[in-house]
Amino acid sequence: MLTAIAGTPRTMAADLTSDLPPEPPELKVPNLGAISAPIMDWEGGYAGIAAGYGFSGEVDPRALTISPKGFITNGFLGWNRQSGRFVYGPEADLGYSAVNASEGGYTAKGRFDGTLRARIGYTIELLLPYVTAGGAFGRLRLEEAGRTDTETLLGWTAGAGMDIKFSSRMFGRVEYRYTEYGDKTFLTGSGSTSASWSNNKVLFGIGMEF
Repeated sequence: MLTAIAGTPRTMAADLTSDLPPEPPELKVPNLGAISAPIMDWEGGYAGIAAGYGFSGEVDPRALTISPKGFITNGFLGWNRQSGRFVYGPEADLGYSAVNASEGGYTAKGRFDGTLRARIGYTIELLLPYVTAGGAFGRLRLEEAGRTDTETLLGWTAGAGMDIKFSSRMFGRVEYRYTEYGDKTFLTGSGSTSASWSNNKVLFGIGMEF
């Protein structure tokens, strides 16, 4: 009898324990620091076309300042190398500049121009902001007193831009560049005159990777 009574608390405790609801499963919080956006692939060759506007240019014959402006267009070709998020490589372009202006009896008109540059950028999801710099050439026509001379000037260019992926192979572009084409001697109606040329340009383009 005593044994039965003594065992009763243990039995009751076991029954109470078995009636308790099971412990909820342990919640696991994800490591948000381990989640990151995939790195976009920009490696390889590409080509495209661009158009825009040239403005705030200067041509300086005989202490005059002529400010040519107008529409411009070009085709570009390049090759990207990629190391992590850094993208770099060479790019060349060749285009036609329709900038022009007149001042003090002189008329300055842009012609073909082109550049060979280096680019370096940092990809952020679909975007590739970059900076660029290199050599440049431009054909400039100068008219004065009924005589015209066209010369090729050599200089440098620098700027910045951004490419954005539209698909795995197609991208858009916006770019600003400043170019110093240097100076050259032109033969016009009043004789030889030295003129320098510089301009600013904004370009919008579309390209395809291959």
